[in-house]
Amino acid sequence: MPKISKEAAEARKNKIIQCAFEVFAENGYAQTTIDDIVTASGISKGGIYNYFKSKEEIFLEIAESRFEQRHRLIKSFPKDMSNRDKIINYIHWALIGLFEDKLQRMARFTFEFWSVLARNPNMSDKAKKRYHLFYDDLSKILKQGVDHGEFQEDIDIPSMVYIILSTMDGIGFTSCIMGIEITYEVVENYTDMILRKIEKGD
Repeated sequence: MPKISKEAAEARKNKIIQCAFEVFAENGYAQTTIDDIVTASGISKGGIYNYFKSKEEIFLEIAESRFEQRHRLIKSFPKDMSNRDKIINYIHWALIGLFEDKLQRMARFTFEFWSVLARNPNMSDKAKKRYHLFYDDLSKILKQGVDHGEFQEDIDIPSMVYIILSTMDGIGFTSCIMGIEITYEVVENYTDMILRKIEKGD
């Protein structure tokens, strides 16, 4: 590869990732080829292989960058924000984003990611690692809420994290895969149900 600046190399890599993301989201993993990514990005096959060894590596890189966004969201919460508001912001970020076409494509890619990993035992460890990262982020908020007296002391945190993560994914599937549009009322009712379960009563 001809010598280019670090910035230019990073920009080219990001272009490959973004174009591949669009192709994966549209066609699915199995139906996408390196040639499809070449066509979408305008970068030669050799140029792509300078950054990635395989289609699988590109796919995993996209997943990593997309999932990191949720982790950064939690890290961005102000220290003085209540844990109640953190839960609300977390849910709203994940679900209200489904109203946007770009984030719908992201959700479709996410389901494709889990589907591919489920069919590939060699990649199953990555799926478990990703779940546990989500679990750790959310469980910390719930535990802090308990410690600060915002949430019930007897919350079954592992169960609540499981319920929140799996039901949000279910809503995303219904909206983005089945094509049954989500509404603001769904988001608000879902948020209210979660808060009613974890908050202390009057």
